[in-house]
Amino acid sequence: MLRRLTAPSFCQSMVKSMPLGISLSAVLLSAATAPANPTDEFRKGATRFFEQHCMECHDADVAKGGLNLEKLQPSMAGKEQTDLWTAVFDRVKAGEMPPAKQPRPAAAELEQFLSSVSPRLSQADKARREVVQRRLNRIEYENTICDLLAVNVEVKDLLPADQQAGGFDNNGEALALSAEQMQGYLDAARVAVKAAIFTTPRPETKTVTVDSLKEVQRYIDTGDYGFVDGRIISYTTTDTDYSKISTREYRTPVAGRYRYRFQAAAHNTQDTQYFSINASNFAGVAAYSKMIGYYEVGPEPKMFEIETYLEPKYALQFFPQGFPGYVKKVPGMPYRGVGFGKVEITGPIIDQWPPESHTRLLGEIDVNKGTLQDAEMVLRRFMPRAYRRPVQETEAQRYVTLVSKQLDAGRPFLESLQGGLVAVLCSPGFIYLNEVKVPDAVRVSDLELASRLSYFLWSSQPDATLLEVAAKGGLKDRAQLEAQVERMLKDPKAESFVKNFTGQWLKLRQINETVPDERLYRKFNEILRISMVWETEGFFRHLLTKNLSIANFLDSDFALLNQRLVEHYGIDAKEVQGLELRPVALPKDSVRGGVLTQAAVLKVTANGTTTSPVMRGVWVLENILGQHVPPPPPNTAGIEPDIRGAETVREQLDKHRNVESCSACHKKIDPPGFALESFDPIGDYRANYARWVVHNEEKGYGSVKEGAPVDASGNLASGEKFADIREFKKLLMNQQEAFSHCLTEKLMTYATGRGMGFSDREALHAIVKQAASKGNGLRTLVHEIAASDLFAAP
Repeated sequence: MLRRLTAPSFCQSMVKSMPLGISLSAVLLSAATAPANPTDEFRKGATRFFEQHCMECHDADVAKGGLNLEKLQPSMAGKEQTDLWTAVFDRVKAGEMPPAKQPRPAAAELEQFLSSVSPRLSQADKARREVVQRRLNRIEYENTICDLLAVNVEVKDLLPADQQAGGFDNNGEALALSAEQMQGYLDAARVAVKAAIFTTPRPETKTVTVDSLKEVQRYIDTGDYGFVDGRIISYTTTDTDYSKISTREYRTPVAGRYRYRFQAAAHNTQDTQYFSINASNFAGVAAYSKMIGYYEVGPEPKMFEIETYLEPKYALQFFPQGFPGYVKKVPGMPYRGVGFGKVEITGPIIDQWPPESHTRLLGEIDVNKGTLQDAEMVLRRFMPRAYRRPVQETEAQRYVTLVSKQLDAGRPFLESLQGGLVAVLCSPGFIYLNEVKVPDAVRVSDLELASRLSYFLWSSQPDATLLEVAAKGGLKDRAQLEAQVERMLKDPKAESFVKNFTGQWLKLRQINETVPDERLYRKFNEILRISMVWETEGFFRHLLTKNLSIANFLDSDFALLNQRLVEHYGIDAKEVQGLELRPVALPKDSVRGGVLTQAAVLKVTANGTTTSPVMRGVWVLENILGQHVPPPPPNTAGIEPDIRGAETVREQLDKHRNVESCSACHKKIDPPGFALESFDPIGDYRANYARWVVHNEEKGYGSVKEGAPVDASGNLASGEKFADIREFKKLLMNQQEAFSHCLTEKLMTYATGRGMGFSDREALHAIVKQAASKGNGLRTLVHEIAASDLFAAP
């Protein structure tokens, strides 16, 4: 299994000693057991099959579609060979090779070929599985440190961005360890340990009242702001991180929890208005801001109370949303706005002193009188929790010795102890998911399984309850395992599963990578953007919580919507008010339903200005149907939008498909993309394309004009036809088994931190079949994955 670990010190020393250009995986693969040589009978049978049905188009000279079967080796050894054999196996099994126009092999001949390839390919795939240490990614590291130390620190931004493999950033293949990564872990560990220990007197909890009137007074005089009933009125929305309406007059004196109370009201409108709040430290070029939340308000004054954890020197800022960026205020003109009153601040709010983080780590030890024996007690109590397993004597002694040397060098007790704690948090035992190889084991230990479960469902370490069950061997019992999975799914920490899995499976993390053309898509704003993400996350969460069928991802008769989304989709649901998501029944002829027509998915599969059937088609094939789409052949020209509107994208793709090297893939790619052409880059339904027509080139004046009609019809590679997205989704519902396999493979990849291969297919199929027999609920599928032999395999 991809997360099978070797000794951390061995692996790291190997990395350091390798010549440039040689990877750790290459060294480990050289020691792997090679698959047995295929029999002469297999070699002759495969050669005969290829010569009779394939080599005319796929020898070295022709290599149609880039496939050269002369590269195939009967041994199937190595990634390149297993990938190539897998592609051949899949195309033959799907009836794509030999192509339909060529003489077809007899059914018995096809079955004989596939049955001879399958066991050998499975064996080869298992043999090439790399031994990869899987380290914690930046989100897992932050969550784990916060849970371990009982602190509230944001350290993930101190770490380099994680790479992805198989679509996920918790995949061991992508989680290399560099000098930059280690420096980041070191910086993060220092911040976390410092935040956990308190040596100062208990801070005084105070209540102060601040307002922004002094800062905005001169702008009120010019009409840029208003002042009504003691509230500062803002009429505009800014796209910067700076707001004049803030609590800068009183910055947080120390780190801790603070409570903010203020009154707000919509001004000159009866409609619900929105605003956001962020916290900033205003540190010049190093300024850091974090989002606190999004809020709604009507014309009646409303009191808000917000409690949040902040570092020292932070203040809140208030940002009205959905207004123009600039208004030329005319006296007496009733511009709509949002008004904010004075802000009452109470904090830091302290439940106990010293805080839990301090007592959990140090107990009753006086840091001014601490000894080596005290440090040793702290480390021996801390390390098993940090390592998520019992600690060997030699491991513990290593860090005791480190502290001892610091003390002998004359360093203070606390500084020496902090050095030891930081070293633990940068050690392989903490930053890697440790799994000890046991010869002939059929599953990992219960403690190792506990970590797999917790990083699957919480993106963090196991809690005491899970570790206690694991220590007693309880996770071998299906009933106890299911009870723990159910408990974990009900825990608020399971929100990490919802966000991290959907963020990568459905590409929601890319929501900010494109900015819609504001001339064409004026409806787009910050509240719509965040509502898009909430909808898709909420839909996944709803299916998981209610254990609804995963078929709802393909099409559903309901959606999770708030007022902004109801307006965006043009759905008649006047009862839906405000930002809160709620299930809304969809009309029978609605184009919505399922994830394909959710605005977030439609936005991340467009470039902000135009849509591409190719981009969206690839997204559907890879994320819904589980079909790998190879990259285009070298030097293949892409499809560029015709800004004159003379040619539609469909017309350009028709020409593109006439290129022989492109047609095979585009027969699969284009139809799903065509079905989604009825939706623009912000997910709005359209009957015609929109284009910007310039009226005054010098000043850039222009207007939006209706372009060519949208044609959302198509023919699937199977020959089935559809007229629009509604009919396409009906055809998609006929492929529920393919989708079930795709989703199960995505979930298992995320759960285990490794890509699935040919040798995993039988186990994945068993999970799909078992979940289907129990109603195909999303929660059921998660349970089946957690209880599977594949999830627990060494």
